Amino acid sequence: MATAVSLLVALSVMLVIYVLSRSWGQYSARFQSDAKTSLEDMFLFIDPQRLFFINLAMVAVVPVLIILLTGAVPLAVIAGVAVFVLPRFAYSVLKKRREAKLIEQMPDALNMMAGSMRSGASLAIAMDLVATESAPPFSQELSLVLREQKLGVSLEDALESFAKRVNLEDVNLMVAAIVISKDVGGNLSEVLERLASTLRSKAALEGKIRALTSQGKLQGVIVGLLPVFLAFVLFQMEPEAMAPLFTTYYGYGVIAVVSVLLILGGVFIKKIITIDV
Repeated sequence: MATAVSLLVALSVMLVIYVLSRSWGQYSARFQSDAKTSLEDMFLFIDPQRLFFINLAMVAVVPVLIILLTGAVPLAVIAGVAVFVLPRFAYSVLKKRREAKLIEQMPDALNMMAGSMRSGASLAIAMDLVATESAPPFSQELSLVLREQKLGVSLEDALESFAKRVNLEDVNLMVAAIVISKDVGGNLSEVLERLASTLRSKAALEGKIRALTSQGKLQGVIVGLLPVFLAFVLFQMEPEAMAPLFTTYYGYGVIAVVSVLLILGGVFIKKIITIDV
């Protein structure tokens, strides 16, 4: 009987180890694949395996430090989860900043391209000039388009690849204008100048909308931080009364419910103040 129980326990342990190792390998591969794709899209060439181990070390170290310094287990758990999802959040922030910079550069780049074509340059020469004179990220994307063209890819396909890679409405408009103008003919320089003017007007309108919705964003931040601030103040004033909130399962449940409600409130506020142009 004892032999059978020991064998069953050994098999169970081996099964658990197998499942965990397989899940670990899948997560590691997915993390590195996502990191490589996200970073390469932003022209950041960093070893994804190194990022994986750095993130893993932070997930292990940060909660332990918080427990040693404060003794707050819920805070350590929240910090561990935050560090765990930090890479995806960082990719999203960097991507949005890059997209905003790219959109900001487009009107001037289109005007430069149109001016070169008015002076007699071809579209390829005008694009090469813009790629040389512009700053990243637009220069990087346009240089990649020209590099693909030199390798035998048609200009239309290279531009469409550019549009799919960045997935921005403004870039789609630029690519559509160039491709259609090359197919049906017409004054491409004039089309690019009009498009640049349209994009400037669109950017100005979006700036006004951001200014009008900034108050709503500030209110959302205040509403989200107010419970945390009140909990901190009450903990300083009445530590004994607030202690069960951080030391009992009922307290952990209250913190979890409040956190979920705060997240839902933030999502609703973001939906309300988000206006597409």
